[in-house]
Amino acid sequence: MKAKVSWGAAGLMLGLVVALTLPSLAQSSSPSPGTGGSGRTVMVTGSASIRSAPDEAVVTLGVQTQAPTAQGALQQNASRMNNVMKAILGDGVKPTDIATAWVNLYSNYDSGGTAIVSYSAQNQVNVTVRDLSNVGSIIDDAVGAGANLSNGIQFQLSDQNQGMERALAEAVANARAKAEALASAGDASLGSVVTITEGTTPHYPPIPFAADAGRAEASTPISPPTLETQVTVTVVWSLV
Repeated sequence: MKAKVSWGAAGLMLGLVVALTLPSLAQSSSPSPGTGGSGRTVMVTGSASIRSAPDEAVVTLGVQTQAPTAQGALQQNASRMNNVMKAILGDGVKPTDIATAWVNLYSNYDSGGTAIVSYSAQNQVNVTVRDLSNVGSIIDDAVGAGANLSNGIQFQLSDQNQGMERALAEAVANARAKAEALASAGDASLGSVVTITEGTTPHYPPIPFAADAGRAEASTPISPPTLETQVTVTVVWSLV
């Protein structure tokens, strides 16, 4: 009989503990003030564009040579590339604006693909031109000095952040207009901003040109394009 009384008392004690604990848990899971009560949010992406005229260009120029031996191909390449570098520097480009893009040496095989018949060497540099009016003459002089490789011209802005703050503000305003329309359709209003994520995509397409462009009597014509950068923001608002 004592054992039954003891068990019943323990059960009563456990019931009291559970009863006292449950209200505390229920209180901690309730929404906190200022979140709109329901915890609803709306996520919208806004966008804006920056259109700018470039103020500098990166021109890729180089030399490819071929010889029966690897050493011969490299020696010929070095000689011609030195002449190209002198021509570029002679046009007023600073040494700090010339950077090696790559140096490559590979073997050439016969039609059967088993015997090496010659070797080819390549050397290319990226030349940053600060004065766009000199781009055509730099290409001409480099080709005249022996350049026969190019990956084209990349026009760009020296200040990559030009107009960025204004575009970001416009993108957020665009996102807010969309969010307000969605909130209104859902019988709600916008609350505070929860998160903002930025995404920026510059569109600076390279412009190809023929490697023998500088051999013509007339200077290589260069027409810089208008650069466009697409700015996007993804914003999450709470709904109230």
